[in-house]
This record gives sequence, C-alpha cells and structure tokens, in this order.
Amino acid sequence: MLAPPAFAQTPSATDSGQSLEKRIQGDLEAAGFEIIAASDWSEARLYQTENPRFVILNAPYNSIYGHRAKIEFRIILNDRQILVETKRQRVPGSVDEKLPYVFLNARHNLPELEFVLILDGEGFKPGAITWIKSQAARTPGFNVLAPGELVEWLANS
Repeated sequence: MLAPPAFAQTPSATDSGQSLEKRIQGDLEAAGFEIIAASDWSEARLYQTENPRFVILNAPYNSIYGHRAKIEFRIILNDRQILVETKRQRVPGSVDEKLPYVFLNARHNLPELEFVLILDGEGFKPGAITWIKSQAARTPGFNVLAPGELVEWLANS
C-alpha cells in the first residue's frame, strides 16, 4: 500500500492556529472559566453573576477600521475585560507582518479592554518579536505572552 503524500500530513495554517486556540480554551476551562460562544452571550449575565469568570469565543470588538471584527477570546474576570489574540508561526511566513495591525487594534480598545497577544512558534522574524515586545513594554494594558502563560498571568495581574 502506498503512503499518502507528505503534504497531506502537514497541518494547514488554519489547523495550526485552531489547535493553539483549543489549547488556550482548554487551559481557561480547566482554570474555572465558563466558555460561551459569542452568539450565546448576553451582557445581562454580568449583572447576574457575583464574580464573573467568562470566556467569550470569537467575540466582537471594534477594529481600527471602524467596523466590528472578531477576536479569538474575550475574557471577563470580575471587573476586567481582556481581549486575547493568538498568532502561531511555525515556519517563516507572513503572520508576523500582522503584528502592527494587532497592536493598533489593541491601542484602539485600551484602556476599557486590556489586550493579550499570545505568540507561538519559531517562524517569526526576530525583529518582529523584538518590536512587539517593545510595544508591550511601553503600553499599559497590552501584553505579549507564550501559550502556557495566560492562566498564571490572569491569576497574578
């Protein structure tokens, strides 16, 4: 029997990004957050819960282009609201070219909504990582984390 072609075994960029999102969702669920699809979310739940711990999936937010965009996660932790964007780049490519757009969207929504960018993979250009981390260092409310750091960051920030 012939083996399938090598390219059939390689996950697509979408699959890779989705697996990162599933990992983070699992970490948040294990930490006691209630996971809710954006279509099932109602702001009224905030007023019905004493210490809210929600994660809204594919949550709408306002982009720099003046329209409603979607982001992987919107975390509601007591009185905090945190947008979480994930970017995975395992091999050299163009994902790192999106980092300035992510940063500008974060600044557009600060300080009402904090922002966490989770970066994963070895394919980012070194200058891209340096640049985005320098932006985080001088922008209160904007944070850059590795995939396994989010739950601990939430507990300690």
